[in-house]
Amino acid sequence: MLTIRRTWRTAAAAAFATAALAFASPAAHAAGTTLVLDAQENYYLPTAGEGPNLNLGITASGGDAHAVSVAIDASSLAGKATMVVTGDCVSTGALKVRCDVGPLSGRESVDPFFLKPTSAAKAGDTGAITYTATASDAPTVTGKTDVLVGGPKLVTRPYPALKGIAPGAVFERTPAFADTGAAPADKGVMLLVQDSDGVSLARTHSNCHYADSPDVGAWCRFDTPVAPGSAYETDAPLRYTAAADTMYGYNTYVVWPVGGTAPDSFDPSGFPHTGTGAPLGLKSVASGSGFTGSGYGTFATTQHADYHALGDTVAGKAGETVSITVGVRNTGPGRMDLRWRDAENSGTFVVTPPAGTTITGAPDPGEQGDPGPLWNCTPRKAGAKSYTCAIRSKDFGPGDSVTQEFKVRIDRVVPGAQGSVQAVENPDYPNRDDDAANDTAAIAVKATGSATSSPSPGASATASATATASPSGSGAATGSGTTTGGGLAATGTDAVLLRTGIAVLLVAGGALAFLTARRSRTQSDR
Repeated sequence: MLTIRRTWRTAAAAAFATAALAFASPAAHAAGTTLVLDAQENYYLPTAGEGPNLNLGITASGGDAHAVSVAIDASSLAGKATMVVTGDCVSTGALKVRCDVGPLSGRESVDPFFLKPTSAAKAGDTGAITYTATASDAPTVTGKTDVLVGGPKLVTRPYPALKGIAPGAVFERTPAFADTGAAPADKGVMLLVQDSDGVSLARTHSNCHYADSPDVGAWCRFDTPVAPGSAYETDAPLRYTAAADTMYGYNTYVVWPVGGTAPDSFDPSGFPHTGTGAPLGLKSVASGSGFTGSGYGTFATTQHADYHALGDTVAGKAGETVSITVGVRNTGPGRMDLRWRDAENSGTFVVTPPAGTTITGAPDPGEQGDPGPLWNCTPRKAGAKSYTCAIRSKDFGPGDSVTQEFKVRIDRVVPGAQGSVQAVENPDYPNRDDDAANDTAAIAVKATGSATSSPSPGASATASATATASPSGSGAATGSGTTTGGGLAATGTDAVLLRTGIAVLLVAGGALAFLTARRSRTQSDR
């Protein structure tokens, strides 16, 4: 079975000539099924390290095909490269693999291998990867990818971190890149821009194609040849509008040579809109150390989120153990959307039990009860003077709330006793609360019995957590979540699902791993 992944090539190969297509002769099989091989035009092998996964797709056109298999031969690179087989393809010799597809209906895409240069490889060496696709009921087809050792290497310039953007305001970003490789990107370059939720990219340029969802972004093609050692930036900035509830976000982009290896799950069919204005161009800039390969930058607006502490009442008789539920609600107008960022939480709340009461315990890690959501507070012991609980939801929008249930023992009646719940912002990503009056809520006590009553023996020592989250940020909590993996789960948004097609988004050293070519060695999604 073959590793299946989302691919862009069927929809857009003709649009920007990045694929070499091999078709069966219609005359030989006029009324039946034909196979279409869809392979990248060029594979650039660095002189050190490893190259990207090879992109390859195959389609059954005109009907289903059976017993489909693709033989791939890179033996022309003998002595210059070694092969690391990935996916479910199998080695059939030095620098050769076979990928057995089996029955094929429509299109499948595989990552058969990636190449590593040998010590004898030098910049300028060339070769080819050839393909032969067969089926029991379709004509054989062939294809080819040209290989160049030491090809172009395009590295991007980071975006500066932006702060103080007014809610709903327009801000600008200017992508830039340099060719630090040994060869030119002589057919031009491709640019893919992507963004977090909460911004809209202006659909301005006629050589750019835009997605329905603003955060998915756009791709643009530039036919300007890029020589080794040269650097360029776009001749006009990209213009973004921040949504009114946006507080924090990011913008990112990646550049690659036309005909070269695209980001693994780039899919131009998801960018159906073409700009109607003047084309976006490139202008030469000085190259230098500012091109680090991380086309990423954060932004922050001046929007705020009012965190409203949620208290409760300890009600019962002296000696009893009762439950209270306390927490925090985001009453807006800002959304704390920290997904894909290094934040551990959207803030915390500190719970202090009233005098005369004891929080009777907390589970150890993994002792969460069955069924039962997770405990998100520290310390994990009974009898603490206070507990700090994390707002684990990293998409904490208007109307969303996070709560924690505590078991509280009424040790004795203390007239006028009162505990508290206090909302505390994340210092790295402050919610800039402008209403301190509701940051603290009371934990009242309504207890009956003697003021000197003793606690009942064998009191319960359990705790549980609950969370509610609004998926729309409309101000009404319409969904619910539970804690998983040690944190409160946030309900997602449709835009997150759209970005999943682009890839899993990680921030590591300022770069987004979803923009790199995939390194899936042994996996199958079929």
